Amino acid sequence: MARAQGNSEWLSAVVFGLLMLPVGGVSSAQTTYPQRPIRFVVPFPPGGAADILARGVAPKLGVSLGQQFVVDNRPGANGVIGFDLVARAPADGYTVLLGFTTGVAVNPLLVTKIPYDAVKDFTGVSMLARTPMVLIASPTFKGSSVKDLIALAKATPGKITYGTPGIGNPNHLAGELFKSIAGVNLAHVPYKGAALVITDVIGSHIPIAFVTLAAALPQVRAGKLKSLAVTSDKRSPAASSIPTMAEAGQPGVEVVEWFGILVPAATPKPVIARLNEEIVKAVRSPEVNGRFSEQGLEPVTTSVDEFASVIRSDIDKLAGIIKKAGIRAE
Repeated sequence: MARAQGNSEWLSAVVFGLLMLPVGGVSSAQTTYPQRPIRFVVPFPPGGAADILARGVAPKLGVSLGQQFVVDNRPGANGVIGFDLVARAPADGYTVLLGFTTGVAVNPLLVTKIPYDAVKDFTGVSMLARTPMVLIASPTFKGSSVKDLIALAKATPGKITYGTPGIGNPNHLAGELFKSIAGVNLAHVPYKGAALVITDVIGSHIPIAFVTLAAALPQVRAGKLKSLAVTSDKRSPAASSIPTMAEAGQPGVEVVEWFGILVPAATPKPVIARLNEEIVKAVRSPEVNGRFSEQGLEPVTTSVDEFASVIRSDIDKLAGIIKKAGIRAE
């Protein structure tokens, strides 16, 4: 009897111990994440503003996570190649993506047979930064304000052209939203990149353009461009002298390009929580915060739920602009 009782006590202890173990070892793996380098897919070529942003935060994340954050540039198809690669990657936290407004909220609306679902295939971990569009004008442009531009545009309907870095991106949508709200007719001229647009505006080959503040800021600071207004709800700390569209008399012209980190949708929640925690700390650090601000980027972090709300809001808002303007992919 004593032996049976002893066996029973031993068996109870074993069962209790098993119950305390992580199911399938999953929780244990998550609590020790990461255990190897993390691939950071950047859907842009090296050297651009987005790539500089990614490389600015990657070393900080590598230090805090104890594993290298390896930047892997996968440009092409306006971000589709990079997005598709990450959508198909294992959902284990070891492949993350530098997401951006166009890839999430515009490409699915304009790209036929897009290979990923921006909502179902990804989870947003946290935003990193955002930048408004800025309405720039050539040094020889007659106007010096949004009011001047509207007056000139109404006097010569369809004669004033505006440039952007392509069809359907937030720069183009900001231009179409401005046209709609201001009640003016401007002719759109798409370019293959912001640098080409800015060069032609400086050279007075095109009078005005909508580009990101981050792209235009060096030339604005150098006095080579007129800056009429930014498309954010408040002035940018990087260029506080430039009024908002609302201050310039055109409230509602608000379009902002954001960048953030996305992961495959099935990534375990504890892994996402760990990434979010370290991203927030990295972006708020003086060195990363300062580097972003110098580039005309507003450092910003979010919770997972806040980021999801931004994505849903942008999809709805930009879809409305695209539909009203009748924008079609090239």
